[in-house]
Amino acid sequence: MNPLAVKKKLSAVLLHKPVLLEEAVQSLNLKSGSVVLDGTLGSGGHSREFLKAIGEKGILVGLDQDPEAIERCRKCFGDLPQLRLHQGNFRNSDVILDLLKIPSLDAALLDVGFSSDQLEDSERGFSFERQGPLDMRMDRLKPVTAADLVRDLSQVDLEHLFVRFGEERWARRFAEKICQKRQEKPIMTTDDLVKVLDAALPRAYSYPRGKRPSWARHHPATRVFQALRIAVNDELESLSEALPKIFNRLNPGGRFSVISFHSLEDRIVKHQFKAWAQSKQGALVNKKPIEASDEEVDANPRSRSAKLRTIERL
Repeated sequence: MNPLAVKKKLSAVLLHKPVLLEEAVQSLNLKSGSVVLDGTLGSGGHSREFLKAIGEKGILVGLDQDPEAIERCRKCFGDLPQLRLHQGNFRNSDVILDLLKIPSLDAALLDVGFSSDQLEDSERGFSFERQGPLDMRMDRLKPVTAADLVRDLSQVDLEHLFVRFGEERWARRFAEKICQKRQEKPIMTTDDLVKVLDAALPRAYSYPRGKRPSWARHHPATRVFQALRIAVNDELESLSEALPKIFNRLNPGGRFSVISFHSLEDRIVKHQFKAWAQSKQGALVNKKPIEASDEEVDANPRSRSAKLRTIERL
């Protein structure tokens, strides 16, 4: 396929604009012929721009643990010869790259978290603003759902989960109320859980879904849903395992960027990148993380908490 045809095909693909798109593309310093890994393919927004930058001589490996994301991008991008799509968790990137016979990388990106397509699909159970099953699995072949955790974990374990993965101030109240309510009837849907959490709060902090007062930055369910999603998908361990595997695949001068959305993820990335910089294995491209502009936050509120960090391998 000639370069003009590739450009037209990519321009015709209508996708959600991902967070920090221009900043992420610039951070990787891509060139024609680069080999790049998009470890969190999602709807392919970042990959679309990567493909334009690397041209027909480059290679782009797109990974996602969600088979629906892989299928969605396969339909969008078609049979571009530069593209290698593979379902799998980025924690297994070394095995997958070996399978694809790609020994090294010039650049890599992880956009950690979940995609807008997953959030908007009520059947996935990621959003407390949509009625649906309490699922939250990014890979629906995995056996354990959020409903299973809510049903089976003890009050102490639930409290610990909400504190560790959600940094939730009302963790004890929420865990106690969940254990009380699940004895009356199973908590199976997002709406079931939101009602339980709302009932657990002191009256001054309680308000109906969709009617958040101006002073309240987060809905009471935000951090609990975050904690359950992280636990179901083992997100923090996956990130910790993936970072060195991807960094060690980089060619000298290769760049690795990570976009995180909450402090738990960002702390892991920050400490690992700092360790590589101190040991002279890598150099931080920016001393402080890049954040979304006011214009982007206005257009996409999800970008408000996004932080982009980049390291270059020496």
